[in-house]
Amino acid sequence: MSVDLRERVRDGSLWIRLLFMLLYFVVVFEIVLLLTGLGALFIFVARLVTGEDPDRLRNFLTDLNAFTFSALQYVTFNSDQRPFPFSDWPAPEDTKEN
Repeated sequence: MSVDLRERVRDGSLWIRLLFMLLYFVVVFEIVLLLTGLGALFIFVARLVTGEDPDRLRNFLTDLNAFTFSALQYVTFNSDQRPFPFSDWPAPEDTKEN
């Protein structure tokens, strides 16, 4: 085993990242999946009954999408910044469709 490889294996920060990646992948994404499914179902029923979307729920799901994207960026090594709750809640882009 080369010296560089041994140093990388002994580096604790990479193992901690693996722990956080597993935490987000297993726990957080399961919760996000459940909230997204329930939210979409509720919006469907609300639109069917009232003809309108519940704006507060739609805004929450927009925020949840932004959080999910930031978590996926971290899990896939596209970002080194740990997502919420280790950083601020991500602000969604101002690209809402009407």
